[in-house]
Amino acid sequence: MKVLTEERQQIILEQLKIHNIVKLHDLIPLTGASESTLRRDLQDLENCHKLLRIHGGAQNVISLHEEPALSQKAAVHINEKKLIGQTAASLVRNHEVIFLDSGTTIQFMIPYLIEHNDLLVITNSVDNASMLADYNVNTFLPGGKLKSSTKALIGANIIQTLERYHFDRAFLGANGFSIDAGYTTPDPEEAAIKSLAITQSNQSYILSDSSKFSQVSFSRFATLDEVPLITSRLSEKEANALKKFTKITEAI
Repeated sequence: MKVLTEERQQIILEQLKIHNIVKLHDLIPLTGASESTLRRDLQDLENCHKLLRIHGGAQNVISLHEEPALSQKAAVHINEKKLIGQTAASLVRNHEVIFLDSGTTIQFMIPYLIEHNDLLVITNSVDNASMLADYNVNTFLPGGKLKSSTKALIGANIIQTLERYHFDRAFLGANGFSIDAGYTTPDPEEAAIKSLAITQSNQSYILSDSSKFSQVSFSRFATLDEVPLITSRLSEKEANALKKFTKITEAI
């Protein structure tokens, strides 16, 4: 059955409301349309300021400084995040001191950390600290101002505390990563903590599923060449482009 243009475009917008980002290859079976037809639909919708086209698909229109709700971020790409978390946790060694930030993908590391002995985790995430306590992982939560949208601790107090510490490894989330913009997040205060964690760590990693590729937020906290990326499956074209700038581990 042929789907009319208006119906196809409504399907696209409905998918964006649910997932925030959609890929062309996912829209083809939903609409029955060809890739070229869908590209025209995305162009028309972008011209009407209803979405933003990105490599291989489109994303919801949000401002550079807008922070999606924690519940919204946690509910998408769960399988990919689990694989990323497991892959990241496998890099940790016994007796290490590690930093975990407030990214929702970071939470999927926590169940696997119980496999390591004598581990100390420092985090600026209230949710992650609570989850670490549930798993009986030795955890330190520095003081700071609580940001309600991400449940992250931010501000001058936590910066001053973290400047006195050193980590074997830091694991950080990102709202977006791109070749031009690097790793970005909407809040400059969270970006400052991420940047500091990178500085204070022997080795840092960005955990971000592939849907974040080509997304850009307000504050850059690292360039691609500064920190390797642990992500979900990328297209061959995406992987080849990124490998020119950073080390990539695809958790598949």
